Amino acid sequence: MKNSSSYRTDGITSFLWKQIQNGDKDAFEILFKGNYLKFCAFANRYTQSMDNAREVVQELFIYLWENREKLSNIQSVDTYIFSAIRYNSIRKHNSGIRGDLKISDVPEDELLVGFESELEYAELQEQLLEAIDSLPPQCQRIFKMSRFEQMTYKQIAEVLDISPKTVEVQISKALRVLQKTFENQLLGILILTMIKKS
Repeated sequence: MKNSSSYRTDGITSFLWKQIQNGDKDAFEILFKGNYLKFCAFANRYTQSMDNAREVVQELFIYLWENREKLSNIQSVDTYIFSAIRYNSIRKHNSGIRGDLKISDVPEDELLVGFESELEYAELQEQLLEAIDSLPPQCQRIFKMSRFEQMTYKQIAEVLDISPKTVEVQISKALRVLQKTFENQLLGILILTMIKKS
């Protein structure tokens, strides 16, 4: 069963989508900007690259706008968007090919499974991105290089011309802040498992 927040989210998205189908550019901008970080965070789960994740999301929204009148049979806009992002993110990660990704290629059964857990995961990832952006500049930069670019402490130290020990201290500082923010959620474990130390 979906929780109340899932119903509210899907309801808002459905309302905006109806406006978008009528050519409302303001509704389209609200849907895009209001969910961009969440969608990118979700795409990054599969692409393992924020650049590719952003590309997938941007291509999706271009497709949605250009084909808004044709996509009239979508029962759950949120489910469709998350499934399309997942499908195309996996394709991009596996192929490494830049170019048009056909959102219409999403298998029907892919649109019907796992929505609630994916939405919850994406919401947690969005909170994580916001928390990271609140870190001090150097701490934030080092953490992003480790978390998103998958760089080791040694590589980060070489790029920034600092010692590996400084990198370690800054990563530890970031983790303390983030773990405190998410101490009652499994996201703390996710953060720890995606840091390269060697």
